[in-house]
Amino acid sequence: MNTKLTEKYLISFLIVVIISYGFYLCFIGGYGSDEDTLPMIYVFEAKLHDGRFVSSRFTGYPVPEIGIGFLSYFFGSFAANSITFLFHLIGLIIIFLSIENKISFRKLILFLILCLSSPILFFENLEPIDYSWAFLFFSIGTFFYSRKAFELAILSFGFAIGSRLNFLIFVMLIIFFFNFNQNLSLRKKTIIFFCTFVIGGLFYLPVWFHNNFDLSWLSSARPTEQGFLGLFARFSYKTWSALGFIQFFMILLGFKYLTKKDYDNKIKLLILLIISNLLLFLYIPAELSYLQPAIIFIYLITVNSFKKYILLSLISLNFLNWGINFQFLNIQHKDSSICAPKHAISANFDFKITPGAVQNFFDTRKMIGCWVNEETIRGQRILEGKSLKIYK
Repeated sequence: MNTKLTEKYLISFLIVVIISYGFYLCFIGGYGSDEDTLPMIYVFEAKLHDGRFVSSRFTGYPVPEIGIGFLSYFFGSFAANSITFLFHLIGLIIIFLSIENKISFRKLILFLILCLSSPILFFENLEPIDYSWAFLFFSIGTFFYSRKAFELAILSFGFAIGSRLNFLIFVMLIIFFFNFNQNLSLRKKTIIFFCTFVIGGLFYLPVWFHNNFDLSWLSSARPTEQGFLGLFARFSYKTWSALGFIQFFMILLGFKYLTKKDYDNKIKLLILLIISNLLLFLYIPAELSYLQPAIIFIYLITVNSFKKYILLSLISLNFLNWGINFQFLNIQHKDSSICAPKHAISANFDFKITPGAVQNFFDTRKMIGCWVNEETIRGQRILEGKSLKIYK
């Protein structure tokens, strides 16, 4: 049998196995380990029960708040987890189809295996949180925009902004710098962006009204107590960690081999998107999942421009991090208990091997108990991953 054909079948089989494992983890994972999940569900419950308006966070993210709240309330954690994971998978496929002019099945399966092997992109999307919701609508919008279906693109981009407000920046870059197969005037692009901005902004009218037309809800809790150096240290370490400590240098090596002719419009756009995501993360270096778009955009570049041995090395190292992780810093936290916020106060160099992403996934399944009252029926149903509709 042809070697390339065998390789394609093996990688396709591996993708099926990984996706099946993902849905299994969605089934047993409960409501996860993210402290924002329950506030998002409560937004739906409050509106359903007595019409009250609440916001899950400073800004709130209306689309996934309603979607995840609905799924969790009526169907339970497996439905909310599975839809979130499915949205992640569909978003990856659509963004690939949007960026590529000539579709290559081999590149697609390499891109998927690269993304699914990433501990951040895989395990962070197995619980009900909003990153994959925003990315799905962003991908759909990019696809329609690339096919010049501008009305559908505007609608999709609006839903992406309604899922996570920071996607407004990514949407703006796509609208103004996507020049692969079209030549739109600046006036046309400005009109498209304005319509997108208005539709996306409509999702945030309730929180704007609720705050008496004040814009303070646009702020976010930033770890600024240690100044810019503290922010930059968090940014550097977490970016390094999100990509993988060894993978980070492999990616730098891959960029080193790119020639000037490799930097076509597509690569330039992806680099702009990566830089914008990194700047956002520098502003608020909190959860590693904030870097999910940047990781996806980096992988889009790798499958198009990097040498094959770098691609295979990245995939292998990503899977290695499922089992073990390499740590180069020993970080001391203000409170190291499982339910306490992770507030770093100092760090020193200390190499050690720690359990990988799979063990961390199972270790954090009980964290949802930090934010519930176990003595209530609702609290028990949350701990058991059941639907939150309590029948009388």
